[in-house]
Amino acid sequence: MKPVLIKIFVVCFIAAVCGGAVGVLSSLHFYGFIPRPWLAKVYLSDTAADAKLRFWIAFAAGAIFGAVWSYRIVKDLEL
Repeated sequence: MKPVLIKIFVVCFIAAVCGGAVGVLSSLHFYGFIPRPWLAKVYLSDTAADAKLRFWIAFAAGAIFGAVWSYRIVKDLEL
């Protein structure tokens, strides 16, 4: 039972890290902190509610990617 719990913890931890990274980077991108010469100061998040929604959508996408990626690594691991 303990190896299963360790695998679940590793998958959840990597999913949270990937989700957080994608959420923060997408927030920076939408607020214009990352230079984008082709958009020329067009901000896609006008309100705080839009910014939070975009962050959580990006977080979910990154977390799903992180969970799938880490599960593929951890599933064959012998503990």
